[in-house]
Amino acid sequence: MQAVIAAIEARGYKSNGDPILSLRSAASIWKVARSTLAARLNGVQSRSEAHSGEQLLTPNQEEILVKWTKVMGRRGIPLTHATLRQYASEISEKPVGESWSKRFLSRHPDLKVKATTSLEKCRAKALNRTAVDGFYDLLREVVEEFNICHEDIYNMDEKGIQLGIGAKVAGIVDRDQANVYSVEDGNRELVTTIETVCADGSYLTPSVIFQGVRRNPEWGRAGNNPSQARYALSNFRD
Repeated sequence: MQAVIAAIEARGYKSNGDPILSLRSAASIWKVARSTLAARLNGVQSRSEAHSGEQLLTPNQEEILVKWTKVMGRRGIPLTHATLRQYASEISEKPVGESWSKRFLSRHPDLKVKATTSLEKCRAKALNRTAVDGFYDLLREVVEEFNICHEDIYNMDEKGIQLGIGAKVAGIVDRDQANVYSVEDGNRELVTTIETVCADGSYLTPSVIFQGVRRNPEWGRAGNNPSQARYALSNFRD
């Protein structure tokens, strides 16, 4: 439909009212059927326009929903079939069937369904040989300049793990969008792990930080704590 509209607009008109492009040329350039283009110029409605009164959303409402779908996809919060149907139901104030989203996509070929990729994978791609070599070159220069001993060099890193994060989901985005990332929900419960390693091969006991409900008295008894785990009372809710 968009190609037909573009072909009509591209014809243009001379000062005497004749079109600049012939019907055949416009149809060829925009790769639409000449008969379809002629029918539209003669006032014949497209199939979607003819049945627009039978659709759940008006053409304007669908256009807005398409734009919002593209915006959310580029923000890293792509809509799924379920969320798309939810938006349509809220706009129309009517129940939406399971197959509505598929028909919606067929009417809007500028949208596509693509599996999302976690932003963690995006960050992992930044760990390339050039970046790693540059880091260790800089580290060596600092160690040599200040004569730092191996036993005084430590590396500490932390990793946050959000509970309840699932696998890839099918996100609906702009067809021109190459990569579809999914931003993790910051409201989920977070478990943090911390490790500290020395350059001489020694290391500190890893730490796992999470929100607890109450203190388990078994933690402090001999034989029940082989990893020598510790806890902080301020982390408990009660």
